[in-house]
Amino acid sequence: MSQVVLDNLIGLGIVAGIALFAAVLAWAFALLLERALHRRSIDGMVQCKLVRRPWVLTLSAVLAHSSRAFAFDWLSDGVMEVVSHALVVVAIIGLGWLVIRLTDALGTLYASQWDLTKDDNRKERAMLTKFRVLRRVWFGLVCLLTVGAVLFSFPSIRSLGAGLLASAGVAGIVLGIALRPTLETFLASLQVAITEPISIDDVVIVENEWGRIEEIRPTYVVVRIWDDRRLIVPLTYFINQPFQNWTRTQSQITAAVLLKLDYTTPIQALREMAGQIIQADENYDGRFWNVQVTDADDRTMTVRVLCSAADASKAWALRCAVREQLITWLQQTYPQALPRLRSDVQHRGGGSESS
Repeated sequence: MSQVVLDNLIGLGIVAGIALFAAVLAWAFALLLERALHRRSIDGMVQCKLVRRPWVLTLSAVLAHSSRAFAFDWLSDGVMEVVSHALVVVAIIGLGWLVIRLTDALGTLYASQWDLTKDDNRKERAMLTKFRVLRRVWFGLVCLLTVGAVLFSFPSIRSLGAGLLASAGVAGIVLGIALRPTLETFLASLQVAITEPISIDDVVIVENEWGRIEEIRPTYVVVRIWDDRRLIVPLTYFINQPFQNWTRTQSQITAAVLLKLDYTTPIQALREMAGQIIQADENYDGRFWNVQVTDADDRTMTVRVLCSAADASKAWALRCAVREQLITWLQQTYPQALPRLRSDVQHRGGGSESS
């Protein structure tokens, strides 16, 4: 075995030893930190585990690269260049991984303080939506920067990039046209996070379908329709197209029940019975109720019953209950109030009879 090969093996052994020592040191520090956090918060300890591996990888690569003053003297120029560049690439990847895991751990720990089970959770849902959208955008930027830094560490690619700067204007225009849908989706994600036209669990009417915002992805939104179907809508739809959001600022809503009734219906008695039904229902929130005749045609009149509820689900149940009980009450008490078809029968003797 030649002296050069022996020196290279000694240098590589020193680098591997320093990297292993750094890994053990970083792992021990992470375990001590997890044990200290376990005494205060289980969630903090769990989130600390997420950053353990990227922390160990990054610290090992950085310390091993810093050991070139001791180990690289044993290495030949070619081997030293390869090892040094490999450690730089590992350190860049580890740093990007560490930033992603650290951001995810801190964000998840912060989001765990939001109570999404309470009735008025508009603020919590808005914060959760912002957190999820901005986290995906941030993760994408970190991955892009990490890949760019790794590629830029190669001298050949760096020189190629310098040569392409002369034609960067034309290339930028072509690339912008090609990536227009992606850029629109990216800007739509930021706009959704900042302006909050929708949030997680919002009640919306999209494409004439009633549902709730179940998931907001980087390019599309999943709407869970009332019959458990899923409507997949492009994210840009909520920026460019009109839609209904029943819980934009609050979850309270007014339910409307429309009844087509005969003109013989006693309105005051109907109003009193509707008030009793509404106030006895557990889904009524006590804010408002009313009964009005809103329309009349040649056969029937339209009676509208309004009643308020805390959210859309309770409003739907309240509306169905009021409609069913009023129809049952009319059937039993005023059957003539239900819609009827009237006609005139002409007798041969010249008289007429109405029915």
